[in-house]
Amino acid sequence: MKKKHIVAALLSITSLTATAATDAAKLSLNRNNIKVWTYQTENNPVFQYKAETTFDVPLERAVAVVLDVERTPQWVPYVAKAQLLSRDEKKGEFTLYMLLDLPFPLKDRDLVIKGKMNKNADGSISIKNNAIKNSYPERPDVIRLNQYTGDWTFQRLTNNKVKVMTTGYADPAGSIPLSFVNMFVQQQPYQMLMKMKKEIYNPLYAQPHLPDLLK
Repeated sequence: MKKKHIVAALLSITSLTATAATDAAKLSLNRNNIKVWTYQTENNPVFQYKAETTFDVPLERAVAVVLDVERTPQWVPYVAKAQLLSRDEKKGEFTLYMLLDLPFPLKDRDLVIKGKMNKNADGSISIKNNAIKNSYPERPDVIRLNQYTGDWTFQRLTNNKVKVMTTGYADPAGSIPLSFVNMFVQQQPYQMLMKMKKEIYNPLYAQPHLPDLLK
């Protein structure tokens, strides 16, 4: 398989987003009610992305999908394992481990993510994720990623309609051609949101239960 597949894997992390300014963002894809913008920031040649869509479900149901760490491999491409390491619902903080299963001959990647969830003054809910250095055991056959940032924002439009926005960046930590990286940045968030459209209607989320600080 070609090395370009690593980019698809890295950018599919639940979660996945950049906080840099997007003034110069280019609308790269607009299909099936999903929009994807790509942009660059100073001193960073790798494109970052912002993507958004709407779902005809309550806000809480969409949030529950993203917070259900154990089911992440069911709808996020290339994620082989997602394990919740710790969660403090009072503080709205969590730590998780994620393993990315990449096509041969590429080495698999993994990372440890610290997340923070908040309910904002306008009623929207945000989840911010960043890679951290952690004592979680490293494997000799897997490359540990240390540069990743990702955000989700959920905005209630009506009682049964939510706007979902995600932005992200990940350094693939390897000799991957920059042209491949930037070519596939626009495709991966689109594929992820398309799969989320199916997962969000899973009966598991018919009566979502969110942490108290998000209610």
